[in-house]
Amino acid sequence: MDSPGSSESGTGLRVDTTGCAVDDLVYCGAVQVAADSAEPWDGIVERAVTEGWLGVEALSGLPGSIADVTLANASAYGQSVSDAVVSVRTWDRSVDRQRTFAAVECGFGPGTSRFTERLADGSRRYDVREVTLLLKQGDLTAPIRDDALAARLGITSGQRVPLARVRRAVLGD
Repeated sequence: MDSPGSSESGTGLRVDTTGCAVDDLVYCGAVQVAADSAEPWDGIVERAVTEGWLGVEALSGLPGSIADVTLANASAYGQSVSDAVVSVRTWDRSVDRQRTFAAVECGFGPGTSRFTERLADGSRRYDVREVTLLLKQGDLTAPIRDDALAARLGITSGQRVPLARVRRAVLGD
């Protein structure tokens, strides 16, 4: 049974909103989203925008699963997957056991993470099983700092806009 404030989406997502009131400007007003590795990334972004969870809206339209974008630490328009990651649960093939890494242990860098490490036979050392994200709640984005995105939105850098507007601009709608 889920705890109060927790919900199962039926699609490989667990959402926890316990403990804090909603406040657009602090992490206390946040949701924790645990996603199965095979969950389509853009489906997570779409739900985040619909629910008013900010932090990944500019990453709309990225292909692949949450595991794919986490492995590559995908980024676009000033946002990176690593900005929202709390932890990554893996199967470590080198020791044949499960390992969970906190965000600071994930070795995120531009276009990479520790999860791209290879074994001597060329196979990936880590099989990503679940990624947990922490997303603030609110109706507006953080201040837009990416000049290309600001231009697409018709705003000046530093302004905030509704989440859905960013998603539409990124997807070209």
